[in-house]
Amino acid sequence: MKTKTYSYRGRIYSEIPKEIADILTIKSGDEIEFKPVYENLVLIAPSRGEAKQEAKEQKQEQGQELEKKKIELLKKVNSIKYYDRTYDNVANLLNSEEKKLFDEMFKEGMLFRYKRAGKELLGIDKKYFKFVIEGKNSLTEKLVKEGYIVLDDQNQAKELNDILRQEKLNVRGIRGFDKRYYIVSVEKLDEIEKKLDKILTKEKILKTISSELGLPEDLCKAAIEILRDDGKIIEKRKNTYVLA
Repeated sequence: MKTKTYSYRGRIYSEIPKEIADILTIKSGDEIEFKPVYENLVLIAPSRGEAKQEAKEQKQEQGQELEKKKIELLKKVNSIKYYDRTYDNVANLLNSEEKKLFDEMFKEGMLFRYKRAGKELLGIDKKYFKFVIEGKNSLTEKLVKEGYIVLDDQNQAKELNDILRQEKLNVRGIRGFDKRYYIVSVEKLDEIEKKLDKILTKEKILKTISSELGLPEDLCKAAIEILRDDGKIIEKRKNTYVLA
């Protein structure tokens, strides 16, 4: 198949026969690439950069949609009271598509089995638990999002303790002399301990500590109570502390 060339403003142009354009699946305005193969042999091919980008974006959208479905399924699992959250109880609530996804999530570690009081229950991995509680009025919401929680009610503390046991969140807690319950994530506790090591070389009251660290008093008190129990901080007088 032959075609002619012509020049225009110092450049050489050529027509692409319709038969070739159909084979290459190109249309007016598309980009084409010239790839030298050997001496005077050149390969002409449509540029697939745009197509690759579209395919990449489509794959990302599909991945995001799949993640959304997984999060919704986790929320469905979490809606069941933890002591009734057995494999069979959950599986009976799922359709065929959800069951397939359910099994995939076990393989990925999003869900796991654990034993409690002679029953095999289902837990949600801590990395995904924060997505499950978003938007809910949950005892764990503040703990997961802010790294700590302080409770005054014994029943709430017991309920939270049950949740923490089965979700395996990495936290520490203590009941203070003031009968309040202080729970702090290990990560947040380590962060505050480093700051306290720098400022508690001499006695300071809680209000001053909070001001110097730029943190809420309840958070400072929670960290201090746990570190005091570890023997790292001494309470010299009420709400007055120094490093041990």
